[in-house]
Amino acid sequence: MSVNLRDFLMSLAATTVSIVLTFGTTAIIDRKKQREEKREMALMIMFDMRESLDNIRQIDSDLKDLFDIQVDVLAHPGKLEKSYFDMVTKVPFASYTTTTENIFRSSIETIQTLGSILFIQTVSSFYDIRSQYKVQIVDSFQNEAGSALTRYDSLRGLRISNYIFLSETYLKTMERGYEQCKIMMKVSEKDLDAFSRQQKQLLDATRGAVMDELQQTSDAQLERADRLRKAIEEGKKELKNQIFP
Repeated sequence: MSVNLRDFLMSLAATTVSIVLTFGTTAIIDRKKQREEKREMALMIMFDMRESLDNIRQIDSDLKDLFDIQVDVLAHPGKLEKSYFDMVTKVPFASYTTTTENIFRSSIETIQTLGSILFIQTVSSFYDIRSQYKVQIVDSFQNEAGSALTRYDSLRGLRISNYIFLSETYLKTMERGYEQCKIMMKVSEKDLDAFSRQQKQLLDATRGAVMDELQQTSDAQLERADRLRKAIEEGKKELKNQIFP
């Protein structure tokens, strides 16, 4: 083999290896980035699911406490007035947000990143049940309990036990879906705890700037109110001078 041919083949081999390494490395980096994005998105969704479950478990517990108070008051009508505050504090209230759900449902990129159809279906079902829980338990109970907690006859007709039955049914279904999601995405409670700490650190880091901005906005509003007050006073003086020169 001539020297020129050997040099050409060695150069060609080196070029080929370089191309393979370049595209191979790029593919590895892309796959790694995709896995990281998928895991980050899964953590965000499952953290939202866990926060929702914490709120719903509290609602479920409050309903059971409220039922105990109801039973006691119905057995001892004289306790109605004193027990009113205790009952009001147990009325269910949904404190979770729907921000993550809106992102999950509205972005096709989210579905493409997650990849797993079964995971997507399970999360969708979770959010559907959460919505039903709010409508059929939280909202419905608030509407019914508005006047029922103030009068003995109305309290007697309030079927809190029915709400508890629905709450337990929905809660168990949502917990089962949440556990399935953890298995599918290989996410543990420790992973979610770490994600929670990361979110808290991010909020803490921006809280100072937000408070400063709110203070500036508040100061500006006070200044505008003061200018308006002075303008009204000046206007009154001018009108008074026009009437009584």
